[in-house]
Amino acid sequence: MRTSSNARRWAASTGVAALLLVGLNGVGNAMAEPEAGQTAPVAAAAPARFGQPNLYTSDVDKMLDFYNKALGFQVDFRFPAAGTAAFGTVSKGSAYYITFTSFDTIKQNTPLKHIGKSTQKQSDVAVLVADVDAAFATAKNAGAKVLMAPKDQPWGERQAYVADPEGNLVQISTHSDH
Repeated sequence: MRTSSNARRWAASTGVAALLLVGLNGVGNAMAEPEAGQTAPVAAAAPARFGQPNLYTSDVDKMLDFYNKALGFQVDFRFPAAGTAAFGTVSKGSAYYITFTSFDTIKQNTPLKHIGKSTQKQSDVAVLVADVDAAFATAKNAGAKVLMAPKDQPWGERQAYVADPEGNLVQISTHSDH
């Protein structure tokens, strides 16, 4: 199904407005007028993200470590900084982010009370790389469970599959413009 360019622009502008609103609400009094004799604080602008996969887990630190060591992601954020992690974010490059949240955090802070570990996986996290074989070897050496060794697919991509520590499917693949 094709969407019109106007609909795509509307969706993008709505997303930016929502992100801006959330960002401004999070700043709170930092945007208040400075008192006499003080300078106004300068807020650093982070590039807007329009979405990212969120993976739920029983061990946020284990997921942060796996995606860092096995797949080359950078650990960007961990909350809280010390103690048991409830939330974390990793990135690859400047445009691909994945967040991890503990099952308990989701259950305590949302109406999603039935979240938990599942053996029924119906989606994957795709990690696009230039060299599938090298990335697969790195993931395997870091302890990834091998689901499919690198294989050329009929549509022109080379793919491999591993599982992360929570059992989520991770596709390691070259990119095709098909």
